[in-house]
Amino acid sequence: DLKSQSHEVDFLNKTTFLNKENNFQILFSTPNFNQFSETEYQYQLIGIYDQWSDWSRQSNVTFSNLPHGDYTFKVRSRIGNILSENEEIYSFSIDKPWYLSNLAWVIYVFSFIIFSILVHHIYKRYYTKLREKQLENAQKEIRLKDLENKQQKMYFENEKLVQDIESKNRELAISTMSIIKKNEFLNIIKDELSSGTANDHVQKVIKIIDKNINNEDDWKFFEEAFNNADKDFMKKLKNNHPDLTSNDLRLCAYLRLNLTSKEIAPLLNISPKSVEVKRYRLRKKMNLPHEDSLTDYILGL
Repeated sequence: DLKSQSHEVDFLNKTTFLNKENNFQILFSTPNFNQFSETEYQYQLIGIYDQWSDWSRQSNVTFSNLPHGDYTFKVRSRIGNILSENEEIYSFSIDKPWYLSNLAWVIYVFSFIIFSILVHHIYKRYYTKLREKQLENAQKEIRLKDLENKQQKMYFENEKLVQDIESKNRELAISTMSIIKKNEFLNIIKDELSSGTANDHVQKVIKIIDKNINNEDDWKFFEEAFNNADKDFMKKLKNNHPDLTSNDLRLCAYLRLNLTSKEIAPLLNISPKSVEVKRYRLRKKMNLPHEDSLTDYILGL
């Protein structure tokens, strides 16, 4: 008996198998009328196992994943020490896989010819475009030489502009820190006076200090320096958020300098906690999501 791919095959009528039908189990037997002698079998598969197998009592053999080709299976038996004169022979073949068939080779050859024609056409187009590119590059080189002087001039102008901006930023930083230090000093004096006996003279001095802390001239000087250093910021801010008040714009300018709430407090003559409240209200006016940083948003404008 012969089984292929889990189904039985009539080996007398079928000698050719598909490539996928390459797993076989062959069963064989010999009548034994002598109950005191054991039957043993020996087989060979010419085409892959050319040597005879060892004698065995097993009456079946399995071959898995046989490659395509022609095979001849032989099996013989012996009962005790007596070798049977009969030797069973079964010849069969396994077809080539589809990719090695004659039709496949015709397709391969045809595809190779088409591919060769296509490659030739591609290379021809490539070298034509290469010549055109070389001509174009020569023309570009002439134009680039004319642009080099203009670019060099622009470079020096940009360098001067950067230096001017850096100079104005330094001036802005110096003026800001000067105002901060002055207001901090005045607040210290104000706190000292407020902690003592409050008479009319002291109250007059405190009012003078408050007037100096809230001096609009300081803000005008700062605003002018800030606009010179960062011309487009206020314009963008007003376009994006037209509802902001002058005090909101002032707070945004300080945040643009990446100042902390503690540093901003003396500039506005309020406590750091009050600065945090102003920042919170500013966030709401700008409709910023809770997870977005107000400072990062302002620095990114």
